[in-house]
Order: sequence, then structure tokens, then C-alpha cells
Amino acid sequence: MNIRSRLASGVAAALLVAATLTACSGPTPELATPTAEKLRSGVLSVSTAAAAGDFGGAQSALTAVQADLLTAAAAGQVSAARSAQIQSAINLVTGDLADAMAASTPTPTPTEKPSPSVDKGDNKDNGDCKKKDDCGH
Repeated sequence: MNIRSRLASGVAAALLVAATLTACSGPTPELATPTAEKLRSGVLSVSTAAAAGDFGGAQSALTAVQADLLTAAAAGQVSAARSAQIQSAINLVTGDLADAMAASTPTPTPTEKPSPSVDKGDNKDNGDCKKKDDCGH
């Protein structure tokens, strides 16, 4: 399994579990249905981009998911506990994306530059003129 497949699977698993589970124990769900659908759609964008090797696009989509989460939390559409779980998953995926981006960036191969030639003054004539006329002899 290549890095894209592992990352896409990890993204999908982490965020889908965090975003789609809703608590049915109380009268108020921990995550409102429209919010869950919006987050799920964002997660799909993240995993699709990551699977295609578009890690920058995946990071942008993940940033949008995080913004949606913060907006939903501020509006009371997601409980503090659920928001923390989803944020934890976002943090993990952010790290995975950073690792994937680093692994997919080729390391530049340094090229050798020829060293400039330096006249060390060790010419064979030792400063002697080859023609007597040129030296004033």
C-alpha cells in the first residue's frame, strides 16, 4: 500500500469516525445532522485529494473542515466533547499530511560547481622573460 492509499484511508477513518458518530443518549445530539453532513462532505474532499496525491489540496480541504467545526461549535451545533474528538482527529491528519508532503517532495541533488582556477604564481619561467628584449636586458 503506497503512502497515498495509507493516508487516504487514515484520513477517512479518523475523521469519519469522529464526525459521524452522534450520541443518542440525550435529547440534544452531540452533533447536529446538517453539521455532520457538512463535515462528512469535507472529509470526503480531504480523502479524495490525499488519494490523488494532492496533499496541498487535502490540507486546504482539512483547513475548511476545521473552520466548519469551529463555526459549528460556536453555534452550539456540536458539543464540546465531540468538538474535541473531531479536533483531535484533525490534528492527527494534519500531521499525516505534513509527513506525506515531506515524503513526496524530492530531495534536490547538489550539483558540483567547478572550483575557479587560481593563479598561484608558480609558472615555470619563475618570472624570467623568455626574450631578452621584453625584459629590458
